[in-house]
Amino acid sequence: MAPRFARVRNDGEALAARLARELAPFGNASVVWSTVPWERDAVVVLDGTPTRVRCAALGTAPARRAAGPPVASPEDGVIENESLRVEVALDGSFVVIDRLSGARSGPHGALLDEGDRGDEYTYSYAGPTLGSRDLTGTRRTTVSGDRAKVTVEFVLRLPAGLRDDRLARTPELVTCAVRAEVSLDAGARRVDVRLVVDNQARDHRLRVLCETGTRSLTHVAGAAFAWLERETRVAPRPGWIEQPTAERAVHDLVAVEGATRGLAVGVDGLREYAVLHDGRSIAITLLRAVGFLSRGDLPERKGHAGPALATPSAQCIGEREYRYCVVPLEGEMTLPRAAREIREWLAPPWIGRGDETAHSFYAVEGDAVIQPSALRAGPDGATVARLFNPSREPASATLRFARRVLDARAVDLREGELGLGNTGLDSVRTAAPPDLVDGVVAIRLAPYEIGTYLVRFT
Repeated sequence: MAPRFARVRNDGEALAARLARELAPFGNASVVWSTVPWERDAVVVLDGTPTRVRCAALGTAPARRAAGPPVASPEDGVIENESLRVEVALDGSFVVIDRLSGARSGPHGALLDEGDRGDEYTYSYAGPTLGSRDLTGTRRTTVSGDRAKVTVEFVLRLPAGLRDDRLARTPELVTCAVRAEVSLDAGARRVDVRLVVDNQARDHRLRVLCETGTRSLTHVAGAAFAWLERETRVAPRPGWIEQPTAERAVHDLVAVEGATRGLAVGVDGLREYAVLHDGRSIAITLLRAVGFLSRGDLPERKGHAGPALATPSAQCIGEREYRYCVVPLEGEMTLPRAAREIREWLAPPWIGRGDETAHSFYAVEGDAVIQPSALRAGPDGATVARLFNPSREPASATLRFARRVLDARAVDLREGELGLGNTGLDSVRTAAPPDLVDGVVAIRLAPYEIGTYLVRFT
């Protein structure tokens, strides 16, 4: 799979670079490119120094430092910006303190390692359980421009694998080096984490734990076009071949909201999570190291789920990098705002060349719930704009383009090409018709609705 992922990344970066060259206004000044359709502050590396800049909505802006308080490190293991204070322990875990309210969130970032006698389909526990809590590593605190970072390096001593009977882990230990980088940018309301793990152990699952500070019967998991509300406790299903577990799939974020506080965790390429202890903990799976595609001797499942093939490369031996971020939920930091913070983290701006004037091609203004999905060429010279409402409440937004809009209409997912699909219908359900006011498009979306619009310009 690694070569496939590398190919996708390389092709995507090449395409983005080509489009940036073609779309950027002529000039030789340094500009910052942003692909999210709203204005924001972000930190980019300018002349070797992380620098806070102001980004235009889906477009370019001059690459120069924006106004705002700097980051600081008042003491070793502590970093601050204008909103948050982060205290990092010697085991790599950290707490986040809101500087206005004094509310504490955490600890976050503790590693949990459990034996895994399962296969690529199903986890199967094997003890003992180990972790990073209360380990003592080496800690280094740095401030460079508008980014502060605490780096903690420590070693996990983990069982080398399973015993011959596969019922428990072997007493033989191997060393797995870990480097945790906890960083805070100027102006950010999130804490970014980069983990580098040199895995030398087999047959185990490694997860990172984030404490929510609350309890909840339900939680939210991001999917492709929705924030799914799921029950935190998983009920058994009599008669099922394999019982459901707390482990579930996630697209971009997991959030637990209590009455007054909560936590959202953003993930980059990590697709499995669990909400534990009645909502008090969010566990993100970093890796599962197993040696078989399918096994027929697991207590969690009756029989095989696939071919009984050995898969030694699935032991994930070697160094791997993981990224996630945490956003404490409190006061004005609601789930929609946290989702935007995570979206900005997943779509960092980059430096290019252009003129010294800000240019915005497309802006989504208004309700923070609305999420953009696509903007591309459509039929007959029109532009396709697709957005969705991931929440259970109605939402609205305004779409502003670089050129005045002549007309806009809602279409279904076929984008006006009625020959697509086998529906036999002239029209499938569409979003409400948009309103056009002074060349700007106003849209309304029902709960969990995808809106597709054909837009034509003057």
